[in-house]
Amino acid sequence: MDKYIEEFKGYLNQLSDAELEEVVSFYSEYLADGGFESYEDSVEELGSPRQLARKVLADYSIRLLDAPEKEGQTMRSRAAQSKTQVKTIWLIVLAILSTPLTIPLAIGVLATLFGLLVGAAAIVFALVVTILSLAVAGIFVFGVGVGIMAQSMSTGLVYVGAGLCVIGLFVALIPAFKWLISGAIHVTLSASRWLYGKLKSKNQAEKERGHK
Repeated sequence: MDKYIEEFKGYLNQLSDAELEEVVSFYSEYLADGGFESYEDSVEELGSPRQLARKVLADYSIRLLDAPEKEGQTMRSRAAQSKTQVKTIWLIVLAILSTPLTIPLAIGVLATLFGLLVGAAAIVFALVVTILSLAVAGIFVFGVGVGIMAQSMSTGLVYVGAGLCVIGLFVALIPAFKWLISGAIHVTLSASRWLYGKLKSKNQAEKERGHK
């Protein structure tokens, strides 16, 4: 049992000290009270240390995301929140992949996760390319306009004006770009949480912990 707990603890470096102590204490007491003395007995009851840790980390990250709304904490900045959401998506994916599944179901789950991640990545990539293309085009046109102003002031001003318009469009689209990326992350997170909730199987220890 001690070997199991030590290995389990080694996978929980993302938890706060207080949360780590609480989680390790709970599962140590559960295994001791249940008489699960050997490493093999512990694995049979709770799954491997890595599997259990991945579920604990996913649950902890989900609670951390929900905490501001439920506990009235100060809202994190949008950038920090998006970073936390991406991290949560990754932890949920790892937790799902650690869940024992039948082969057909596993194939379906992997296909769904792959589709979600590829779809979100494709949206972000397309937006980045579009925004950067506008910036490059605007700068290029502006530079051309400056270059030909010595030959034709009116034509040069037209190019400069067009370049400034494109650059202005680029600047105006930045908030929309950030909003769409946040939206893509949010949709992926919601779908991942839903899938995780449907697939997650709770052992007796997790059921008892959920009531505390």
